[in-house]
Amino acid sequence: MYKVIFCGTPQIAVEILQALEQLDLKIVGVISQPDRIQGRKKQIVPTPVKVYAEQQGYQVFQPEKVGAIYDELAALKPDFLITCAFGQFIPEKVLNLFENAINVHASLLPKYRGGSPIQYAIKNGDAKTGISLMKMVKKMDAGEVYAQEEIAIAPSDDAGSLFEKLGKLGQSMLAKYLLAIFQKTIVGTPQDETKVSFAYNLTNDQEVINWEQDSTSVVNFIRCLSPKPVAYTYLFEERIKIKQARVVSSDEKVSALNITSSPGMIINVDKEGITVKVKDGYIKILELQRAGKSMTSAGSFDFPNSPFRITWMFCEKPYKKV
Repeated sequence: MYKVIFCGTPQIAVEILQALEQLDLKIVGVISQPDRIQGRKKQIVPTPVKVYAEQQGYQVFQPEKVGAIYDELAALKPDFLITCAFGQFIPEKVLNLFENAINVHASLLPKYRGGSPIQYAIKNGDAKTGISLMKMVKKMDAGEVYAQEEIAIAPSDDAGSLFEKLGKLGQSMLAKYLLAIFQKTIVGTPQDETKVSFAYNLTNDQEVINWEQDSTSVVNFIRCLSPKPVAYTYLFEERIKIKQARVVSSDEKVSALNITSSPGMIINVDKEGITVKVKDGYIKILELQRAGKSMTSAGSFDFPNSPFRITWMFCEKPYKKV
């Protein structure tokens, strides 16, 4: 029986670990990112993979750098390494412990190498994405691809729903292909280096909404960061998180005051939400969150300090109220 070590961190990686459990393998260790401080209460939160792995009784490692546990991994005498959304670079010395190392990557490689392929696919308005089973090499996501399958991205998908869809696709692909990859009956195909693009992790500063973009781009940006970490903007000095929005169609009635409005200006507030001017039209914010508060319907948003006025604007940086 093959001895496998698994590396992963978020929920999609839990689903991949569960798929491995259905195969004729022995999981001898699980590696996940260290516990981090999260949320408004600043609590230390374990990763989904750690929680699940401990429930299953696996030996769990949480190094800041994988190279630090080289000796412990070598002592397990593993055959193969499987990774999915781990979030750390695995050094070549560690990769050399294994007969082969396979990454379950959530894009149609060579498109979107890097840590945020799902977010980039939504942000860029792609019609499809998929899963690539690829050989891990020293260079990030550059190894040969053993198998690849695609799915459509629905207009209603956000990062959360697309993670779920891709997790299920990854499960089915492992069931179909993994043992054949181990047995070398499937041969990998080199990636076309002329078609490479990257999906680097978005920093906090890159999660702010740019209202100067067109309506579709703004909504796609909000979708790609939902349900977390959630895109944000500023109303005066208050940071507002925006979880859900839609494009206002051209046949919808919008206040006549929009004629002189600028991108980011709040045009109207009704029971459905908040209408905001963007480059080529309008979007409607449906769900948002004020600092220190819970997520709520935008239509019930309690504007700070005074009634809503048509001159109020969402901005990329905090500003003082006039």
